[in-house]
Amino acid sequence: MSLLRNFGSGLRSLFRKEQVDRELDEELGEYLEMAADEKMKQGMSRQDALRAVRLEGGSLDGTKEIVRSGGWESVVDTLWRDLLFAARMLRKSPGFTLVAMLTLALGIGGNTAVFSVMNTVLLRYLPLPNPQQLVFLCLPNAAPDGVSSTGDGDRSFSYPVFEALRKEHAVFSDLMAYVPLAVDKVAVRIGEDPEEAEGDMVSGNFFSGLGVAFTRGRGFALEDETAHASVVVLSYSYWTTRFGRSPSAIGQTIYVKGVPFTVIGVTAQGFYGVEPASSTDFWIPLQNRPELTAWDEEPSLDTLYGTPKWWCIQLIGRLVPGVTESQALAKLDPAFQSAALIGLGTPDPKAKKSILALSSTQGIQGLRDDYQKPIRILLAMVGLVLAIACANVSMLLVARNSTRAREFSVRMALGAGRGRLLRQTLTESFLLVAGGAAFGWMFAISGSHALAAWSGMEIPFVLDSRVLLFTLAISIGCAIVFGLAPLRRAVSVPVGVTLKTSNATTYRDQRSSWSGKVIVASQMALCLILLIGSGLLVRSLRNYQTLPLGLRVDGLLVFGTDPFSVHNDEEKEHFYQDLLAHLREAPGVESATLVSHRLGSGWGWNSVWTIDGVEPQGPFSEIGMSANHVGPDFCHTLGIPILRGRDVTEADTRSAPKVVLVNETFSKRFFPKGDPLGHSVEKNKPENRFTIVGVIGDSKYKRVDEKSKPTLYFPFAQHTPIPNMQVELRTHGNPEALLPSVHAVLHDLDPNLPIQKPMTQRAQFDESYSQARLFARLSIFFGVIAVLLVATGLYGTLAYRVDRRTSEIGVRMALGAQRGQVLWLILRESLLVSGAAILAGVPVAIAGARLMRSMLFGVQPGDMISFLLALLGVIMVALAASVIPARRAMRVDPMVALRYE
Repeated sequence: MSLLRNFGSGLRSLFRKEQVDRELDEELGEYLEMAADEKMKQGMSRQDALRAVRLEGGSLDGTKEIVRSGGWESVVDTLWRDLLFAARMLRKSPGFTLVAMLTLALGIGGNTAVFSVMNTVLLRYLPLPNPQQLVFLCLPNAAPDGVSSTGDGDRSFSYPVFEALRKEHAVFSDLMAYVPLAVDKVAVRIGEDPEEAEGDMVSGNFFSGLGVAFTRGRGFALEDETAHASVVVLSYSYWTTRFGRSPSAIGQTIYVKGVPFTVIGVTAQGFYGVEPASSTDFWIPLQNRPELTAWDEEPSLDTLYGTPKWWCIQLIGRLVPGVTESQALAKLDPAFQSAALIGLGTPDPKAKKSILALSSTQGIQGLRDDYQKPIRILLAMVGLVLAIACANVSMLLVARNSTRAREFSVRMALGAGRGRLLRQTLTESFLLVAGGAAFGWMFAISGSHALAAWSGMEIPFVLDSRVLLFTLAISIGCAIVFGLAPLRRAVSVPVGVTLKTSNATTYRDQRSSWSGKVIVASQMALCLILLIGSGLLVRSLRNYQTLPLGLRVDGLLVFGTDPFSVHNDEEKEHFYQDLLAHLREAPGVESATLVSHRLGSGWGWNSVWTIDGVEPQGPFSEIGMSANHVGPDFCHTLGIPILRGRDVTEADTRSAPKVVLVNETFSKRFFPKGDPLGHSVEKNKPENRFTIVGVIGDSKYKRVDEKSKPTLYFPFAQHTPIPNMQVELRTHGNPEALLPSVHAVLHDLDPNLPIQKPMTQRAQFDESYSQARLFARLSIFFGVIAVLLVATGLYGTLAYRVDRRTSEIGVRMALGAQRGQVLWLILRESLLVSGAAILAGVPVAIAGARLMRSMLFGVQPGDMISFLLALLGVIMVALAASVIPARRAMRVDPMVALRYE
């Protein structure tokens, strides 16, 4: 409210007649003094210089005079004087200057921050030499039938494919391979304390082929790959956070899952690896150790070198200069098709053929398609905020320059041309916008950091030269608009009319009334569009947050650990049994269980199991099943209802009969009229037959927004091999309060065990809709800014108009008008402007909402609640901004008002 009062009082003070006359005298005095100083430099006396200035019309040397008298040095000197004069003019109105700069800072800074996201995700290349030559290899229609692949199936290849393609030297000057050591992070130890970090295994030419520079040490060589050397390269960020940039880090030992590696190098600052949206902490050469496998898979199932059907490696190549992508694919396809069949036997002629493709390294691989449309919509939304901010500043400048109409008219009467006035107003506008852009850049720096944190990306949104050019472009555009728009009105009034203050006021009001209303209505229409878009996104976010998950998610803590010191399934089973026993005795723990795939993480196991020896028929979308491996008391700990049968118990060990739980969707789809209890499911072999002993309620597995799917829950101990498990703990209090007890239990079992990604189960599910949450938060933020800008703009405009109509209001009240009639007079104008804004904004908002359809969840683009709330918000803003000017008009003393002029 105080901001509104200051804004309005600042505008009113601009139109006080006595102040205008006083400032005009001061400005013309300064103006003539500066011009006289120029003449005195040419050898004139002060008296002759003042006389010459008056004869020349008060212009500070036109361009022709500048060129005649001193050339470019005089041009620079005059521009410098223009800047000084503009700075003095802005310093005389500190309230106006501060409000205008902060308003511009919000608009420019918001656009810059969002553009930095767009630049990082969609436009920016990897910070490497000649990044246009780098391409990711991908499979648009996924890997061939019969192979095992990672969750990144469209970007994963087998080692034989890598070996075959790296020999195509006519296509690639280098082909590099990389593969994560784990789905998330891997256990490491530096010194005595275990921790977790992002690690990749890479080919020996990874750094040399990419052209990565090094701050310390060196990268790998091909000999390191073939020898599977125990050496490691650190990223600059990991070296900074973990070693404090100490030069002594080179030569130190890092234990990765208990295996020692010697640090030989540190990459240059700014290189975060090639993983999408994540920052790799360290790299090791490709390994053949059983402890270090691709994606942390069990070596008994898949190995990097010994399992050609295990498609796990990701590839990035540097094209030979001059080779186009189409030429490269034509040469690579024969070698790829031949290598892809290794280990698959005779191919089925009817099987779908895998197609090799190349993808640019521009932006973030794997996120471009998901984020492209939402970011552009968000950029459009923040662009509306900039438009509203510019309209506000334009009104401020028009109001400010209207007080200088006499100054401009006197200058023109004395001979100054409109070009001279244009130069001065442009100088002032550029200075004003430069201040706003500087504040906006600082806002963008903090905003980009916040956006990176909110998005969950480990790669920072860099404000590079492209972002800087974008900021300069919109700043220059704003400066030109601000310099031109107010000047036209200021110099369009006849000189004789301007010198008669009262008449000039009437003349200007007649011409500016409708244009001012149009600007305010346009602002309100843009605000309405923003509010509707924000409302739809917030409603979508609310649907995510309130969607039933099928389990009691509150009170759950989930974390992982990697028992890399155990060597067989029996040891791993005993380890997890001991871990659960110790955790259940910890203070505050109500119950504990295990899951192989963390709920809400986006990862899962999908396949088709035979039912009673018969494989279901139909498309995979109908017969496909999800599976998870769980520990004892799974349903009790997670709060999933047991509909029939029982839960997994401590008795379901490796030596016990094999059993499985199924969810309600499985029961209804495959046993629509019967009871699944007692029936069996199996996979590949008869010894892998499991008897259904329980039917449990449907619950979310991978994501919050997934549809119910037939799901099986196997006792973890009865799976071969036993996977690394995630621990779920239930407590009555705050789940994060259990972390000290968890650390103590793990340390007692094995001091080398790290706790991996501990978090509440609620937070884990929240990550599955992090994109929707990010855009909803930003839309709320920009919507609030738009409301504040519109409110201040409307308030300032009405306050100015009420101030200008003081004598009219006094006459009306002297003739018998009641206070209520005066109140309605002011409010009516505001409501009429709001009505026009609504009529103009609703059709555009409807079209914009349809473009946002892919970003919505559980809400339609034409959602009436969102539209009605936005309309109500605009009307409330209009009324709130009108109340103070209207109340002030009601309290006008008729006698004071009649003496106003």
